[in-house]
Amino acid sequence: MTTAPAPKPLAFDALLSRSWALFKRNWTVALPPFIAAAAIMVVLVVLVIVFVIAAIAHGNPEHWSGGFIATLVGAYLVFLAFAVLASLWAAIATYGMADAAWERGSATLGDGMAAFGARAGAAFVAAIGIFGLAIAALILLLPTLGLSLLALPLVTMYALPAVVSGGRGGFEAIRESFLLVRHFFGQSAIVYLVLYAIQYGISLLMVAAVVPLEFATLPMGSDTEFRMPPFPLLGFSGVMYVVTIVALVAYNGFHALALVGMYRDLIAQARPQALPPAG
Repeated sequence: MTTAPAPKPLAFDALLSRSWALFKRNWTVALPPFIAAAAIMVVLVVLVIVFVIAAIAHGNPEHWSGGFIATLVGAYLVFLAFAVLASLWAAIATYGMADAAWERGSATLGDGMAAFGARAGAAFVAAIGIFGLAIAALILLLPTLGLSLLALPLVTMYALPAVVSGGRGGFEAIRESFLLVRHFFGQSAIVYLVLYAIQYGISLLMVAAVVPLEFATLPMGSDTEFRMPPFPLLGFSGVMYVVTIVALVAYNGFHALALVGMYRDLIAQARPQALPPAG
């Protein structure tokens, strides 16, 4: 008895076009990072206001008690923990919504919330593992002439899709990402390079916002003092800077869709003995 051959891998242009079609129908995939950033900013503003009021009430810093300083440090640590949690939620929710979009053609924030509730622990463990690998890559930076830092995001590119879409554990997802990149190095390298080239191209918009502003402030002729740039140029630079940030964050949704689509396709191609069973 012969088994049916696995379908051919999804062509790169087909991956991008299908990811873009899904993104246009499900642009809410890009919302989680904006929601997380807004929540972090609100909490930060509230903490700053509370800190200023408390500092005024306690007088000069040299008169602050040890308990008050400990409270400030504790509040700062709580804020850092909240920022990490919000960032983790944004990443998991984005990939959860991307997986739902590939699964049934539509995605909602409810899909992101469900993914966070189910996969937050595994994603956190995966983040710890990737952080450890980043430290190892820094240690190997000089011996490998910088290749270790270049290779790290490539070999871990499927870690989060493996956690959210594949149901893998944290370290298991990193291992699966390594295996997928090794078995499908050509396809993975092309996807990695093109996606990050698009991201780099979007970031160049920031150059259009900053460079004219820098030239406008430089002294000219015998003048040795920096000049105040004209208000229209300040407005243009500010708008371009905000547009670039929004475009980069929105692109994160398309990036997630492409990676999830590539991961789902490669899993279908991989030999059963090449990958561990689903967790």
